[in-house]
Amino acid sequence: MSSIDSGSGRSRSRQQERKAQTRTELVAAARTVFAHRGFHGASLEQIAREAGYSTGAIYWHFSGKDDLFLAVFEDYATVRVREWEDIHEHAEGDLPRRARAYADQWMERLRRDPEFMVLTLEFLVHAWRNPPLREAFGDRAAFGRLALARVLEHDASAQGIVLPMPAEEIAAVLRELGSGLALAKLADPDAIPDQSFGDFVELFFTLVLKSEGNRQPAPVSRPESAAQDRGAHGNGDPR
Repeated sequence: MSSIDSGSGRSRSRQQERKAQTRTELVAAARTVFAHRGFHGASLEQIAREAGYSTGAIYWHFSGKDDLFLAVFEDYATVRVREWEDIHEHAEGDLPRRARAYADQWMERLRRDPEFMVLTLEFLVHAWRNPPLREAFGDRAAFGRLALARVLEHDASAQGIVLPMPAEEIAAVLRELGSGLALAKLADPDAIPDQSFGDFVELFFTLVLKSEGNRQPAPVSRPESAAQDRGAHGNGDPR
């Protein structure tokens, strides 16, 4: 490669990095403004000003406010997946205790950041009568649901537990239960104890453990099989 080509490549790389950085800053600013003003109350001018750019920079990266919110939600979903992976890596105990850790973490997140739950509902109402937008939002919501299903399925499999329903269905129910409890807690904080979600999830998986036939049969080792064969045929006689 010539020095001219090499210099051009470095220039393009710097431009791509700067473009990615600008997009990241716009998404971060949008989340801040959306959280403070709501989806409908926020304007692209306010978001651009928060990020230190012009509205032209927003339109360079996004088609409009809907598209920008989808990017904010996608970033949020990615963070949630990383949080679940961290729990998956560090949580200890049996499946009920490990599953409880996901529920407790959600209630803690809600306590720290209630605005995003409200913002998500506001956008869902906005997208409801726009099928393409609703579908785009649903695709991003599914990303988190599938990620949670994977970690639940892995935890169950690691402990030899057969789940009573597909992991994706359990993940969907638990996520929506968490969302419902979050709404109730936002309306009346004293009515929903922080530990109630974790209590329920732990109880559910405790009942799964106690249900008949929930564990996979342990494989018979080769030495045991050989011993059984010798007992059946006498001193290893291969009759």
